[in-house]
Amino acid sequence: MLLWRSIGHTVILYFVVVIAMRLLGKRQIGDMQPSELVMTLLVSEMAAISMQDPDQPLINSIVPIVLLVVLNFALSFGFLKSRFLWRVFEGKESIVIHQGKIKEKAMRRNRITLTELFEMLRLQGFTDPSQLQYAIFESNGLLSVIPYEAHKPVTPAVMSVPVQEPGMPQILISDGKVMKKKLKKLGLNEQWLTNELAARGIGSIQDAFIFTRDECGNIYFSAKEKKKAG
Repeated sequence: MLLWRSIGHTVILYFVVVIAMRLLGKRQIGDMQPSELVMTLLVSEMAAISMQDPDQPLINSIVPIVLLVVLNFALSFGFLKSRFLWRVFEGKESIVIHQGKIKEKAMRRNRITLTELFEMLRLQGFTDPSQLQYAIFESNGLLSVIPYEAHKPVTPAVMSVPVQEPGMPQILISDGKVMKKKLKKLGLNEQWLTNELAARGIGSIQDAFIFTRDECGNIYFSAKEKKKAG
């Protein structure tokens, strides 16, 4: 009986936590503000109470989770109204590189080592701080960089080259299954799809892993990997 109660609590709390996380919004751990990270940890901890101890009433976990979600919405509304409240809970961004020079005081205040700074710069595609007009350490712990114009990547706009926007690629085949609604939306049919696959040496839709097409007609295709014998 205790086992079934534990299983029931786990299943129910799984869905409660999933819904709670959906309401809190999609964020990667590294993109979370401090309050969002704390909220995520607390929701997980509240869910664990009834999962670890089946004798605990399920309501002891559900009520705190709902309360935390409501509190998160209240704080989000408060952040929109008050910059002071935002700074208290989320902190303030800090300029760590200004006109190519590393700001030592800002580094110390944010407890960032030079090793960490250069690692974050490399992840942004830069190795030389002198190429940056600004590097800003955001309140969520990520680094934003603003390079000098001379060191910005060359784009078609800079070179005055006309380009055609391809639009959003639509997945027409996913793991051997046809996305019929998307196919119809583009004014295409399965016969067209079969012909396109045949032109790429694929005789069956089931052998296609992914097939996409954008508004300009550009196609991306990948066949399923063949299983090794034995």
